[in-house]
Amino acid sequence: MTPQEYVQAMEQAGVGTAVRDDTASTGIDMPEVDDVPVAESWAAPIKAGDENNTAYGAMIARLRDFLDYLAAARPDADTVAALHADLEGWGERLAPMAVAERDQLFGHLRDQHGRAQTMSPQLVVRKADRDNVWGTVRFGRYFLGGNGAVHGGAVPLLFDEVLGRLANSAGRPHSRTAYLNTDFRSVTPVGVELTVRGWFVSEEGRKRIVRAEVRHGDVLCAEAEGLFVQLNPGQL
Repeated sequence: MTPQEYVQAMEQAGVGTAVRDDTASTGIDMPEVDDVPVAESWAAPIKAGDENNTAYGAMIARLRDFLDYLAAARPDADTVAALHADLEGWGERLAPMAVAERDQLFGHLRDQHGRAQTMSPQLVVRKADRDNVWGTVRFGRYFLGGNGAVHGGAVPLLFDEVLGRLANSAGRPHSRTAYLNTDFRSVTPVGVELTVRGWFVSEEGRKRIVRAEVRHGDVLCAEAEGLFVQLNPGQL
């Protein structure tokens, strides 16, 4: 396909044709995630000392809300100064609590939807087995690129989360991303529920090829293919 043919295909699919959304509430005040247990093949066993996981996950949910409100706000000088002081104070309080990577909670709580991190949007796994995963996701205002559309860099972040976790699910030895190719098929909207599906294409030796797609209703927003390679003994 030539570059001209590619552009024509994107235009026919609606890429780049979103109507500008200037609504102040876009991507904020989104519904709470319903209480769906994390699929067994994706969840880590609860161990002694994990009693704080749920509270930490709830705190991260409030942090997600805060980032959406911050992205949507045009605060006055007094509010900016107050937030600066508050954030500086919390940074000073948290600094002495730093731990080694293997012991941190952020991004490591597999019994929580989204692993209790804010780098990518919160993926809610509705169903999963050894080779497939189905879920939902909402991109908040924090992930807005423009014109009501999700920032193009945030979509591959979601795919890496989906495909990386699928590639490492069901007791498989750990692997890392070798490549992740993303195709944008139509505008991915902010603030609405999207469906996510991921599946294994092949698994040969150390190489695992997986694919995923994101849809808004019947509209295909984006799709991706990734190659994940199992780590050798001694690699982290």
